[in-house]
Amino acid sequence: MTEEAGPIEGDPQGSAVLDPREVLAAWANANDEWVRAVVRRVLSSGRALPDDELDWAYALFRQEKGLDERTLPVEPDLAVEATEEDAELPLAVTKLSEVTGINAIVPGSVIEPHAGMTILFGENGTGKTGYSRIFKALAGSRTADTILGNIAVTEEVAQTAKVGYTVGPDAKTLSWSGEQGVAPFTRMSIFDSPAVNFHVDDDLEYVYVPTVLALFNHVNIALKGVHDRVDVAIRDLGAGSTTLLSRFPRESTIYALVETLGASTDLAALDARAERGSDVDHRVDVLRRAVAALEADTLDAQISERQRSERVLRQAAAAAATLEGLNVEELSSLSARLTELQQDYRTFRSDLFAAADLPADPEETWDDFVTSGDAYRSHLEALGVHDSGRCLYCRQPLSDSAQALVAKYSEYLTDRISLDIASVEENIGGLTAPILAVALPDVAAFVDEHEGREDKPSAYANVAAIRATVALVTTAIRSGESIDDSAVANVPAIGAELTVSLTATADDITELKMQSANRSDALRDKRRELAELTAAGELGKSWPTIQAQVERAKEADKLRVLGAKFTALGRSVTELAKVASDQLINQNFDRLFAEECKALRAPELKVEFVGRQGRAQRRKMLGGRHKPSKVLSEGEQKVLALADFLAEARLAGITAPVIFDDPVSSLDHRRINEVARRIASLADDNQVIVFTHDIFFAATLLSLFETSRRCTYFQITDEDGKGKVTRASGPRWDTLGNLKTSINKTVEAARAVDGEARAALVREGYDWIRSWCEVFTETELLAGVSQRYQPNIRMTTLSNIKAGALPTASEVVTRVFEDACRFIPGHSQPLPTLGVSPTLTGLEAHWQELQDARKAYLDAAA
Repeated sequence: MTEEAGPIEGDPQGSAVLDPREVLAAWANANDEWVRAVVRRVLSSGRALPDDELDWAYALFRQEKGLDERTLPVEPDLAVEATEEDAELPLAVTKLSEVTGINAIVPGSVIEPHAGMTILFGENGTGKTGYSRIFKALAGSRTADTILGNIAVTEEVAQTAKVGYTVGPDAKTLSWSGEQGVAPFTRMSIFDSPAVNFHVDDDLEYVYVPTVLALFNHVNIALKGVHDRVDVAIRDLGAGSTTLLSRFPRESTIYALVETLGASTDLAALDARAERGSDVDHRVDVLRRAVAALEADTLDAQISERQRSERVLRQAAAAAATLEGLNVEELSSLSARLTELQQDYRTFRSDLFAAADLPADPEETWDDFVTSGDAYRSHLEALGVHDSGRCLYCRQPLSDSAQALVAKYSEYLTDRISLDIASVEENIGGLTAPILAVALPDVAAFVDEHEGREDKPSAYANVAAIRATVALVTTAIRSGESIDDSAVANVPAIGAELTVSLTATADDITELKMQSANRSDALRDKRRELAELTAAGELGKSWPTIQAQVERAKEADKLRVLGAKFTALGRSVTELAKVASDQLINQNFDRLFAEECKALRAPELKVEFVGRQGRAQRRKMLGGRHKPSKVLSEGEQKVLALADFLAEARLAGITAPVIFDDPVSSLDHRRINEVARRIASLADDNQVIVFTHDIFFAATLLSLFETSRRCTYFQITDEDGKGKVTRASGPRWDTLGNLKTSINKTVEAARAVDGEARAALVREGYDWIRSWCEVFTETELLAGVSQRYQPNIRMTTLSNIKAGALPTASEVVTRVFEDACRFIPGHSQPLPTLGVSPTLTGLEAHWQELQDARKAYLDAAA
C-alpha cells in the first residue's frame, strides 16, 4: 500500500506536507551522535534494527558518553532525499476448496470468487459463517475468533483449506491449517456485525499505516533497545562479587565500609586502612593464639563448681540448724508419755467391754465402727429425729442390755485418756515436723558422687554426717522410736564448720567472678584487635576487586543518569509521529469519511484524532461529548461503521479483497438499497465478497450487475449437509421441482395411513399444491415477468407468455387453487364448508389435473 508524500488532496490550505524522513533526519541531527546513527540505519533499511545493529548503537552510545575508549568513526549529520514507497501488487482470491474441520461444513464445496462482485447467499444456520471465518482468520481480522470443529461429533478433524490466489500476475496456492493472520491475506479488509462497535465507539487504530510512518515506530523501538541494554548493564554492574564481603569479619569496622561499597565510597580513605606489610599474616597468627588461650580459660568452670558446692553447703547447714533446734529430751519424754497413755487406753477399753459379749477384742476397726455410729447419732440429733430407744441402723427397739452397751460406747468415746493421747501426739508432731520437712537433693547427689572416691572435698565428711543424721532421726520419728542423745550430739559443731565452709565458698565465688570479668575484657580487646587486623590485611589483598567494584558502581550511576533521558527522547519521537500521522493519515481520512457518510446517508458527527506512543487513532463523538452508540439507532450505527470501514480501506488504496459479512442487518429497505449501490460501486475496480442472508439485499446487488455481469452468485444450503455451495443465478425460492417432490412424498405418505393421520396429510398436500399454483403462475404462465424478491419488471420475457393457451391453463389453476385454499388451515371458511373434509382421491385428482394443464401449456405454441 502506498501513500505518496506531498500536498494532501483536498487540503483547503494547499499547504505542503513535509517528508517524515526529512523530519526524522532534522530531529536526529539535533540529538546525540548515536541517535543519528540509529536514524540513519532505520531510514536506509526502512525496517526495525536487528539485535546486532542495536548492539553496535549501544557501543557507540558508550563511547560517545566516555564510558569506553573511542574506536568507532564519527557519525556525520544526516541529509535525506524524499523517496516514494513501492506500490503493492494487487491481491485477489481465485478459489476456496478442500475445506475440512470448520464448524459443521461438509467437505467437497468449491467457491471461485469473481474478480468483481461475489455474493454468497444462505439462510441462517446453513453454514456460510464457516467460510467467512476462514477469511477472517487469514486476514487476522479484528473480530476473528476461535474456529471450532463440528461439536456434534467426537472425532476431531484437522482444520484445513486450499486457497488459490493471485498477487499481481503470479498465481499461487496456500494450504491453510487454521493459522491466524497469514500474509498476504492480512491486506484484506473485512466488515461484519461485531466490527460495528469498533468502528463506532472505540478509539480505533488504523489497520493501514504508510511505511514512512512506520519509520517513527522503528526509531522508537531502536531507542528502547538501546535503553534496555543500558538497564542490563546497570543490573550487571550492580551485581558485584558474591564472595567479597564474606572475606571480612563482621565485627570489624571495615566490614560496614565494604558492605556499602558504591559510587560514593572514598577509595583513598579506605585504602589508608589497608595493611600490606609482609608480617601481617604473622601478626594475625599471634593474635589468634592469644585469643584461643583466653577462650580456653577454666574460670567459668571453676565458678560453676563453686556455685554447686555453695548450694550443697547451704542445704547441709540448714539441715544442721534444723537438727540443732530439735529438743531430744522433750521428744523422749513425750514419746514415753504417749506409750504409757496408749497402754492405759487399751486396758480401759478391754475392761469396759469385757462383759459386752463382743465377737473379738476391741481394736482399730471396732473403734472406727463406734466412731461412725456416734457421728450418725449426732447427725440425727441435728435433724431432731433421733430416738435413743431404737437402734441407729435397724430401727428395732433396744433391750436393756443393748441400752447398757450403747451407754458404754458413749463412755468410751468421752473418756479422758483419748484426749490426753491426742494432746501428746500433737506436741510430738510440733517437735518433729521441721525434721520431716528437710529435703536434701543437692546434698544426696554430692554425697553419692564422691562416696567411692579418694579425693573427697574437705566438707564431704560434715555434709555426709548431716545427711546420715537427718536420715537416722527421720527414721526414728516415723517409727516412734526414741532418739539417742549421742546421735545429735555433734550436730552443733558440724553446723558451725559447715557455716564456715559456706562463707569461704561464697568468698571464692566472688573472687573468681572478678577474675573472669577481667579476663573477659582482655578477650574482648584481643578479639577486636584480631578482627581489625584481619580485615585490614584482607583489604590489602582484595584491593583490586574493591577498586573495580567501586568503579562499576560509578559507571552504573552514570548510566542511570543517562538512561533517565531516554523517556524524553521517546516522547519527542512520538510527538513527531503524531504530526506526520495527522498530515499523512488523519486529514485524508477525514475527507474520505465525509464522502462515505454522504454516500450512505450516515449521521454527521465529529471525528477526533488521538494518538499515543506514535500510533494514529480516531474517535467519533456526537455533540462533542457523546459516544455514537448512546444516541444513534442500531441501523444508524451500522451505516456509520460502514462509512468508517470504507474510508479506512480507501485510505490505504485498496489492493486486496474487501469482504462484507451480513452488512445490512438492522437496516431498512431504503438504506439496504444505498449500501448495495455503494458496495456495488466498490466492485467496479476491486474484488468484493459479500456473505448475506438478506434476500432483498442479494437481489438488489444482482440487479445492479445485470449489465456489467461482473458478479458471481453462490447459494449455500444445508440440504446435503451444512455449507453446501452451488453456483446459481440468483436467490433460491420455491421451485416447481422441489414442490413436486414434496407433493408426491405427501401423497405416498397419506396412502400408507388412514384416519386422522391421512386427513392431516391430505390437508398438507393441498398446502403444497397451493404453493405450486403460485410458483407455476409466476415462473411459467407469466414467464417470470414479475417475480418475488426482484425489484424490477422483466419486460424482456413478456413475449414468452402463451396468450392462446393461457385461459385454459388459468381456469384449471384458479379452480384447484381455490379448492386448496378451502382445505388449508391458513384460510377461514364459512360454517357449511367446515365439516367437509378433503379426500386422498380428490387430492390425487387435483394433482393430476395440474400436471396435465402444465404439460398442455408448455406444449402449446407461443
